[in-house]
Parts: sequence; C-alpha cells; structure tokens
Amino acid sequence: MEKNCSTARIITISVVVVSIIVGMTISAFMLSRFMLRIQNTTEKSITVKGVAEKEVKADLASFSCTLKVSAKEKSVGFAKLNNAQAMLDKKLEILGFTKDMRFDESITCAADYNIITQRDNGVVTERKEFAGYDFTYLITIRTSNVALVTENVLKINTLVRNNVDVTVSEPQYFVKNPEQYKLELVNLASASAAERAKVAASQSGSSLGPLMTARQGVIQITSPASTETSDYGVYNTSSPVKIIRLVMTMTFNLK
Repeated sequence: MEKNCSTARIITISVVVVSIIVGMTISAFMLSRFMLRIQNTTEKSITVKGVAEKEVKADLASFSCTLKVSAKEKSVGFAKLNNAQAMLDKKLEILGFTKDMRFDESITCAADYNIITQRDNGVVTERKEFAGYDFTYLITIRTSNVALVTENVLKINTLVRNNVDVTVSEPQYFVKNPEQYKLELVNLASASAAERAKVAASQSGSSLGPLMTARQGVIQITSPASTETSDYGVYNTSSPVKIIRLVMTMTFNLK
C-alpha cells in the first residue's frame, strides 16, 4: 500500500514538472514571436528630420540711455541732472527719436561713501565718510522704425563732448509676431522631411508608406550664419536681420 502511494506521488510530481517545463517553453516561444514582431515593425519604419529656414527683418527695436551726475547737495545734483536730461532730450529729438518713442523713465538718488582705512599700533580700522550723492536718470526708447535706431543710436554718445555722462545700451531687435511664419516653416520642414524619407527608403529598396508620427521642434531665431541652438529655443536680439529656423521630426511606414 505504501509502495503504491509513493509511486502515485512520484507520478504526480513528474506531471507537475513536465507541465511547468512545457509552460515555460510555450511562454518563451510566444515571447520570442512577440519580440520578433516588434523588431519587424521597427525595421519597417523610418524617422527623419526636415529643416526649414527663413530670413526676416526685425520690426521692433529698443535701447536705453543712462545719465549720471554727482553732487555734494541734493539740490545741486537735481539741477545738474535736469540740465543733462534737457541736453539728452534735445539730442534725441534732433536724431528723430520723438517723445512717443520714450518709455520707462526713472530717476534714482543714492548716497555715496568713501571708505577710510586707518592703522593705529598695528590695528586696522575702517570708517565711512560721506562723499555726496549719485543721481541716475534712465530712459528706454522703443520704436518700430528699426532703421532709425541702426543709423542713429551711436550718435547719442557725442553728448560726452558737452561733458554729459551718458551711457547708451546695445540696441535690441525683435520680431513682434514670429508665430506668423510658423505655418510656412512647418510646411517647408515637413516637405523636406518627406523628401529625405523618400530618398532613404528608395536606397534601401523600399517605398514610403503613410505618416506615423510628426513632431515639431521649437523655433530658433538666430543671427545670420549662426550655429547657436537650444532645446528650449533661441531668440537672438543683437541683429536686425534674423534667421527663423524650425525642425520637423517625422516617422513613416515603409512598404
């Protein structure tokens, strides 16, 4: 009786082991078929990038002018600053920068101190000594007349000949609505990507199938002949002439 039970137990265990082995074999076979199907699907597609560029001119320009004066007394300082400001206003008017182009005017006044260092028996001490007041006047010029800025901005610096302490910033140039060019660039970049995919497919003995995915990259606005690029987009403001660049990444089925 015990012998029969032992034999039955061995048979049961054997059946279980065989079942497990068969199941693992079938699973491995199905997995290999699945991997093969994925591999074949991947091999039957092609991903390409299409690039489109357009040269445009800035339609907005901006720069700032800063005046600085110093005086021991506030009343004297404000009088000197008003005089310098009047000379700057006259210069801007002569050059064609009218009052409607002027924005963000501001005046600041800050006390200035000299640091006096003293040495007494090897001990160094410092103290502040009032030196006067520093006055700063800042104004920003913005205009859609870009040529006016490029031709005249440097002429403002001639005020230094009249002992006016003026600093003129580098002008910045903008395209007010770059989105207006997006549709054109998308069409051009898509056509470029499709043509590249068609050529690559023919070289491999295949033909181009339907489009699977299309992804638009960020707009890059650079100066001419620039290689500058960024994942977050570039917006160059130093040049009045700009290159707007767009990349389309497209995946096609192959037949």
